[in-house]
Amino acid sequence: MSRFHLLKLLFLCGLCLTELRADDLDIDPDTPEVQSQFHARFLEVRTACAEEFLLPYAYVLQFNNTGKLADETDLTSMCYFRCFFEKSGIVENFKLVPSIVRKYIWPATGDSIEYCESQGISEPNACKRTYAIVQCAMMRALTDARNKPMV
Repeated sequence: MSRFHLLKLLFLCGLCLTELRADDLDIDPDTPEVQSQFHARFLEVRTACAEEFLLPYAYVLQFNNTGKLADETDLTSMCYFRCFFEKSGIVENFKLVPSIVRKYIWPATGDSIEYCESQGISEPNACKRTYAIVQCAMMRALTDARNKPMV
């Protein structure tokens, strides 16, 4: 194969990959009614998980503002976050659901989703593993995506 044909092939592959990447980020916004229903579901799930794990809402607010728990060894809080993120559909089988993350949480720029899913991969405790994933996602949201518009 000539150098010209190889460059042409690489160029076309690059275009295809760029198109696929752009399609992955194309988010159809929900109607205000659907958004309202989804946020009501978040509240319902948050309340149920807080009752199950007796977690003060101040802990959730701290996590939302800092990406960390006051006590990074608190398994009860980690299990709360596992409960919330799984029941709300944001995490399924230790994988972030990109369409929900991008619509309702943060823009998830770059390799954030793949990188965060790899966090805690060797952790046998499901609560600790899920917490590692969502903590990574929150830290990325607070730092990388802070000044980028939500999708």
